[in-house]
Amino acid sequence: MNRVVGSERIHIEIAAHEIADLLDDFAPGADAFEATKKLHRILTDAHRVFAPELSPPSQGDQVT
Repeated sequence: MNRVVGSERIHIEIAAHEIADLLDDFAPGADAFEATKKLHRILTDAHRVFAPELSPPSQGDQVT
């Protein structure tokens, strides 16, 4: 945890095998806070890196 005034934030470590479970539990709606959407994007990107065979293609992927 960073307690420096003006830079307060937390740093978390999530095991690769836990990311899919979090994504299953965590689906922010359109009205979610921007921080929630950012966390979801981070988890999705990490899941694609650690378990590409289990991850659906992203909008940026080309399907041929």
